[in-house]
Amino acid sequence: MTIETQTPQPPRRWGRTVLAAALLLGLGGAGGFALGAYKTSSFFWHAMAPGKLTPEETASMVERKVNHVLSRVDATDEQKAKVNAIARAAVADLSKLGFTPRESRTKFLNLFRADQIDPDAIEALRAEQSTKWDAATKRIAQAVAEAGQVLTPEQRRDLTERWNRRVSS
Repeated sequence: MTIETQTPQPPRRWGRTVLAAALLLGLGGAGGFALGAYKTSSFFWHAMAPGKLTPEETASMVERKVNHVLSRVDATDEQKAKVNAIARAAVADLSKLGFTPRESRTKFLNLFRADQIDPDAIEALRAEQSTKWDAATKRIAQAVAEAGQVLTPEQRRDLTERWNRRVSS
């Protein structure tokens, strides 16, 4: 008979903080709204329906999602207000990037569909989109760090545990 022992795993605190803050930003959807999301009844299907969200609709939806997530970890009204302000500022900054995934996809398809492939045009479009994605992820990372500082370590751990349960199901 052998006894198996398990070695304790070191905590991954940085990754948990990033996941919790991303969850706070509308379960990863806030950036999508700001970067050209569209109206529909489902939060995650905005990119597939006609009609862009207005800035007011975007702000309202992000605020509802942030409040919903934070209510699950007993965040105070002050914490909710601070995180909502962070999320609103991030969404406003992201919307200024002019990132339009549908338009970019159409441009790529048109370049691919052409009689003669223009590698330089494809590379130029890729570089343009890469620059926008880089700017967007930097702004989201900044918002994640700011939101993480508002919450207690226990709240962040609770959020990441909830997130892990949700995505591992």
